Amino acid sequence: MSPSGSRSRSLAATVGRAVVLTVAGAALGLAVNSARSSGIRFATFETPAMCDQAEAAGAPLELDPAQASELCGRPGVVVADARTAERYAEGHVAGAIHLPCDADGQVASDAFAHLDGARTILVYGDDTAEAQPVAASLRRRIHHGDVRVLRGGFAAWSRAGLACASGPCEECKVARQPQLSEPAEPGAAR
Repeated sequence: MSPSGSRSRSLAATVGRAVVLTVAGAALGLAVNSARSSGIRFATFETPAMCDQAEAAGAPLELDPAQASELCGRPGVVVADARTAERYAEGHVAGAIHLPCDADGQVASDAFAHLDGARTILVYGDDTAEAQPVAASLRRRIHHGDVRVLRGGFAAWSRAGLACASGPCEECKVARQPQLSEPAEPGAAR
């Protein structure tokens, strides 16, 4: 056997072992990543293709405001507002993230990051019908957790006198315009 022939076989064997070790290491790394709750997710949010009542078929369980308020503040619970950025700025459930049906890719992706690890997602709109398509879309995309809808929407929540907040949606980058009907700050000239 010639020296160059044995070197070629030795080199081929070394390259073969390197390829096998690389593939095995990558497979092991992906397995460990998927097993860890803090592992990197390789899925991204898909903006809903349509937001209509047809998408709400198989609608998620509805909760009245009193039932929904019992979920607030619990670990693993995320409240999502499906209304426009302007409506969110006028008032929203305290601690809610903004996730409207018409969100663009970045707003949706940012909101979707808040949903990672959520065991329960409570979605609301101005009324029940506005939240149903967003909740149905979340049910299709999220294979963990439970998606619920606030029956009666934000109006029912507000009528029940439950915790509300106001102000612009920072993720939406939509500033609320001052209204003439807003009370003046103490000491301000009228």
